[in-house]
Amino acid sequence: MKKIKVVHIITKLELGGAQINTIYTYENLNLEEFETYLVCGPGGVLIDKIEKRERFIIIKDLQREIRPVKDLKTFFQVFKVLKKINPDIVHTHSSKAGIMGRMTAFILKVPVIIHSVHGFSFSPFHSLFKRNFFLVAEKIVSKLTTHFVFVSKDDIKVAKQKKLVKDNYTLIRSGFQKMKFLKKNSNLASIRKKYNIKDKDFVCGVIAPFKPQKGLFHLIEIASMVLEKRKNVVFFIAGDGKLREEIEHRLKKRGILENFRLPGFIFDIENAIDIFDIGISTALWEGLPQSLIQMRLKKKSIVASNISGNVEVIKHNKNGFLVDVFDYRKFSEKILFLINNEKERERLSNFKEDFSEWDADFMVKAQERLYLLLGKN
Repeated sequence: MKKIKVVHIITKLELGGAQINTIYTYENLNLEEFETYLVCGPGGVLIDKIEKRERFIIIKDLQREIRPVKDLKTFFQVFKVLKKINPDIVHTHSSKAGIMGRMTAFILKVPVIIHSVHGFSFSPFHSLFKRNFFLVAEKIVSKLTTHFVFVSKDDIKVAKQKKLVKDNYTLIRSGFQKMKFLKKNSNLASIRKKYNIKDKDFVCGVIAPFKPQKGLFHLIEIASMVLEKRKNVVFFIAGDGKLREEIEHRLKKRGILENFRLPGFIFDIENAIDIFDIGISTALWEGLPQSLIQMRLKKKSIVASNISGNVEVIKHNKNGFLVDVFDYRKFSEKILFLINNEKERERLSNFKEDFSEWDADFMVKAQERLYLLLGKN
């Protein structure tokens, strides 16, 4: 039986939910039915994981920023790659790769063009130029798209409001290997020692790359208010990125650098979460954050920004608190409330949830069914 050729295209393989589940799909689609390719731009900490794999291709000029000359080069590079592969399905992820990939796939008359939405690039927090550019571009390429995959219900609402979809979409959650987060590391003392965290320190954990979307400068203001009241609090940010230098500069200026741990990207994040006393998210916009689900699987109570995506995981006053990220005072008060109330932390931690849809294998099977269905039509 002829295998179905599926090409996944994503902008950059940084450490994030969209990237992790795209790689997992690329590696785990049924080999008897699918021949899978992965195409991306250069850079990203996950490239080392797969750079020697078969059917992995780097487009040297594909990048997140809008650069007209490079973008034109990228278009022809993607065109050349897709023409050579001659795929049955092109499945794009992220805004830039989504636009380039769908345009080239349409011109090449690829039978099925799918785009996964992991959050949109036209949120109110983007610049006016970028917001308008991506909204117009999305409206154009949406007409070239056979089917959409959404990871969150809120993004479906946005897509309908902006008239990007009709009924040509499926909700498939952003999956990861859940089993790793259902166990607890038995040697917490060694993990605390590794990150220079004392026995009496209270740990507020954040999992986020250092980019504007994650609101880490807001976190610094909130943390400053918390530390005015409690000195033995450590804010642990698992992540890295271009904003590191500016983040460190602001922490030094505030005089609170010693209360922060910035260990970079952590590949065994399931172990680091075990030393978190609570979880925090100051994100300004999200698709559906895997990190919040991972912390909830570890039974951590969470204080999170009240935004789309977060609200699908955090239920206010049931498993955490949702707060306006710009209300630094209230945000810090909720953190302090949990620091000072162990019983409340325990109550929120024990809230029952069903995260079966976020299992990576569940996600892959759902995508396989979608590919087979669309391939027949």
